Amino acid sequence: MRLIDYWHIARRRWILISAITLLCVAGAAGYSSMQPTTYQATSRLYVTMATGTSVNDVYQGGLAAQQRVTSYVNLAASSNVAQRVVDQLGLPMSAGELQGKITASFPPATALLDVTVTDSTAEGAVMLTDAVVSQFRRLIDELETIQTDAAPAARVSVVDPATDPTVINGPNSRRLLGIGLLAGLALGCLAALVKDRMDRTIRTSHELGEILPVPVLAILDVGEPGAIGEARRLRTRLIQAGGGDNGMTVMLTSLSARSQPDVSVILAKAFADSGRRVVLIDADTTGSGISNHLPVSDSGLADLLRTTTSPIDELSTCADTGISVLALGSVDDQTSDLLASERLTQIVSALRSDFDYVVIDAAPVGSAADALTLSGHCDGTVAVVEMGRSTSPQVLGALATFDQGGSRMVGAVAISKKHANWLRKIFRRPNSGPLRTRSTDTEPQKEEPAIVLDATADTLEADR
Repeated sequence: MRLIDYWHIARRRWILISAITLLCVAGAAGYSSMQPTTYQATSRLYVTMATGTSVNDVYQGGLAAQQRVTSYVNLAASSNVAQRVVDQLGLPMSAGELQGKITASFPPATALLDVTVTDSTAEGAVMLTDAVVSQFRRLIDELETIQTDAAPAARVSVVDPATDPTVINGPNSRRLLGIGLLAGLALGCLAALVKDRMDRTIRTSHELGEILPVPVLAILDVGEPGAIGEARRLRTRLIQAGGGDNGMTVMLTSLSARSQPDVSVILAKAFADSGRRVVLIDADTTGSGISNHLPVSDSGLADLLRTTTSPIDELSTCADTGISVLALGSVDDQTSDLLASERLTQIVSALRSDFDYVVIDAAPVGSAADALTLSGHCDGTVAVVEMGRSTSPQVLGALATFDQGGSRMVGAVAISKKHANWLRKIFRRPNSGPLRTRSTDTEPQKEEPAIVLDATADTLEADR
């Protein structure tokens, strides 16, 4: 995959990526809030020995104090001291539980002793530290008093009493949130990639071109500056596929389950803009073709198939653009069968002799077999694929149907899901001419209500 493909996946799946990222960040925040925050309070003590006043006595006393400190470390965190504190404060915990909160240490080669107590609150840590130090000093006085009413051989003095804790032991919220964010982005991107791989929806013309055996003739994007140029490009490529500007009969059919009559109208408009005589035939027997959106006459192709009336008599034409329209007419159960009759050949031949280009709007391949039948009367077939809705199995299945019937497919048109909005811009002309019934009769005909092509876009968009 190209780098741009990953970017497109991220844009398509940004909701999934964002949701997973938010879940991971929320999980990290929840975990951080559930972790207990503990406070530590420390008191520093100094150990001295009862000695003489000579220099040698002081030196010997200092060495003896350093030796005592190594033993006092264990005494400060002993169960004896813990039990005394529990009894003194009436704590709702056992001596063993309190003992687990007490630690003692000393700097090497000194007579200093640090007593640290951990608690869930700052006030509790200070209170427990003071109580532990107090009971520890009493225990030392008892142990170091050799004779009754005599001074103890060693004393423990408080150098730095416990104050409000400055060291807080707890979860690093910023770090946890950062980890949650990175993990969420990684998991979200992975999930988006997996989902995109499993999704068979065709979203780009590049994906469409990879599965089609025919070229993508045009890409009709809504609101893009080159949209009208794409319609002209489609016209030019079809002329080239027909071997020159000698006219042709071309059929458009959707490879998805949805009819796309507006693409047929766009192509007919492009031919008409170049000065060609164009007739647009609605052969979509599902009822979702151009007749379902344009205010044309009630009679049309289905009626012509059952009569010998000239197709020219049933046409409606736009005086401004030169587009003539043959409506679908009254469809019955035999209409699809009549499309395979010789009568259809006569109708198409008659129109072909009077027009440069005949554009047939057929039913979707997946909805009816009419497209396969009609393709035999055409110089070429153009497949219409809706990006973001059609799937690759759907398109491949439709192509297999055409291959079995021996139809000539000249290319495909890729359209966006909102391409109907484009019709409003294409056909909106301030002086657009009306659609009128065309007739060869010499007698005066009653004029039908004027139909402007502005209404075409509005109607198509509403039905979408």
